[in-house]
Amino acid sequence: MFRKGAIMASAALLLAVSATVSAAQESLQDVTVRFTWKYKGEYAPLFVALDKGYYAEEGLKVTLAEGSGSQTVISLIGSGEENIGYGPADAVAAAVNNDVPVKVVAVYQTKLPIAILSYPDNPIRVPKDLEGKKISGSTGGAFTRLLPAFAAANDLDLSKIEVVMLEGAVGNTQFLNRQVDAVSPYLSNEVPRLEKMAGMEFVKLRVADYGLPLLGASFFMGESFVDSNPETVKKILRATDRGYRDAIANPAEAAEIMMRYLPAGEDSEVLQKQVEATVESTNVINDRPIGWQTEEDWNNTLTILADTGEIKEILPLERYFTNDFFDFE
Repeated sequence: MFRKGAIMASAALLLAVSATVSAAQESLQDVTVRFTWKYKGEYAPLFVALDKGYYAEEGLKVTLAEGSGSQTVISLIGSGEENIGYGPADAVAAAVNNDVPVKVVAVYQTKLPIAILSYPDNPIRVPKDLEGKKISGSTGGAFTRLLPAFAAANDLDLSKIEVVMLEGAVGNTQFLNRQVDAVSPYLSNEVPRLEKMAGMEFVKLRVADYGLPLLGASFFMGESFVDSNPETVKKILRATDRGYRDAIANPAEAAEIMMRYLPAGEDSEVLQKQVEATVESTNVINDRPIGWQTEEDWNNTLTILADTGEIKEILPLERYFTNDFFDFE
C-alpha cells in the first residue's frame, strides 16, 4: 500500500512539474529573428544564446530564421510584416535613406569582413596588385558596388581592373577553376569553404584595412516595434551579449552548438573557421556592451555610401541608429 502510494505521489509530482514547465513555456514571448541570409558560422553567437537558454531566461521564445537577402528582409521589417532582422548595417543605412522605417539597435561588426582572395602564385597583397587582374563580381555584391570607392581610396586605375560579372556561386567556381584571378567573399562565410575545397590557404587582402571600414552584422528593427516594445529590445540585446561573450571565449564550443542546428552533412571544420573569423571581427569596446555603436564608425560608413552614390545625403545620425536599449554594462 505504501509503495503504491509513493508511486502515485511521484506521478503526481511529475505531472505538477510538467505542468509548471509547460506553463512557463507558454508564458514566454514569441520572437522571430530573421537573418538576411542562410545559416552560417557568423550567426553562431545567437545560437549560443538560444541553446544555453539566455533568451528564455529573459522571458523570450526566440526563433532564428533564415532569410533571402538584405533588401528582402529589410523590406519585411520596414513594412511591419516582421519585426526583427539581423544583417549588414550598411544595407540598413541605405534603406533608411529610402524612407524605410527601420533602425539599427546594435552593431556587432564595425568592419565588414570582406577580403579579396587570390592564389599564392598570383597574389594580390596590396590594392595596387589588383590592376591587371580579373575579379569576379555580381549584381548587388557588396565589393562590386564599392569597387569605385576602393579604387579612389587606393589610387587604382579602374580601367586596368576587369570585373567579370558572374551571379551566385558561379564566381567562386570560376575562381576555383582559375578562370578569374580573384573573388571578394566574406571571411566569416565563403572563405573557409573555398579553402577547404581548394586544399590550400589563399592570400587574403582585407578591404576594411584599405579604406572600406563598413559596418556589418547588426540587429535592426521596425521603428514602430522599437517604440512599442522597448523592454523586449533590451532583453534581446542582453541575451545576445552573453552569447557573443561565450562565443569569443570558446569559438570551438560555439561551432559545436551551431552544428546541432544545421542540416546533416555540414562541414564542422569549415564551420569552426567561420566562427573564429566572426569572433575576430566582433565589435568589442572596453566597458561597453557588445554591439555598442559609435558616431565615428557610423560617419565612416555613411561617408563611403555617400561617396559611392549608395545614398544621396547623410541624414542626422539618430535616423540610423540608437544605443538607447543597452541598459547593462
